[in-house]
Amino acid sequence: MNLESYFNKLKSDFPDINLPGIFEAEDYNESQLKINGIWTNYLYGCGVIRKNDRYVYLETDQERGYISVVKEFENKESLEQYICNRFTIIANASRDSNSKEEMAVRFVQQKYKYSEKQSRRMVAQIAKHKEIFEEFFNYARVGRFCKKDKSQTQVHGYTAEFLSKEYNLSPLGAYNYLVYLIEDPERALADLKAGLPTKDSSRFEKFIDQEELPV
Repeated sequence: MNLESYFNKLKSDFPDINLPGIFEAEDYNESQLKINGIWTNYLYGCGVIRKNDRYVYLETDQERGYISVVKEFENKESLEQYICNRFTIIANASRDSNSKEEMAVRFVQQKYKYSEKQSRRMVAQIAKHKEIFEEFFNYARVGRFCKKDKSQTQVHGYTAEFLSKEYNLSPLGAYNYLVYLIEDPERALADLKAGLPTKDSSRFEKFIDQEELPV
């Protein structure tokens, strides 16, 4: 089976997935591969060799490059079916765990020390508004108050950067406030006019901590 052409198809279907590399090995033992005559480890890879008239599929892990999967097949058809099933599953799992929403949840958990439930609630709140979430996600990636194209999202003339600097809100709080400005503009603007006692604003706190949001 041409693994490279198969992987290229998978990558076109799932552009953000993390697939293993492809190695060409001559032999294997309990933990290592023999590549170009040298016993070695190969970090996160896969390959197929012929041994004793059987096809042997090998896969190595992401931590140390040790052999983690060994499967033998009597014919090429069985091998191809196994590889197709295995890497479609890996592709789907990688896509789900690396979705923008999941990455944003992990960012909120790590940076702001919220629980997973709280983090999911906050990300769900922001993700309802495409332009705001796009900028928030880029902030999580590069630490800048802008979208990938360098533009900033404005709501009633306010940007997350301005709210963060002028009202002493955290970046997360500033993006939540943009959502507040969209969903409850009258109160949000009144809070800003009153000086917005940063995160102590009771109405803002209630807004960003709505229990009915999906988790």
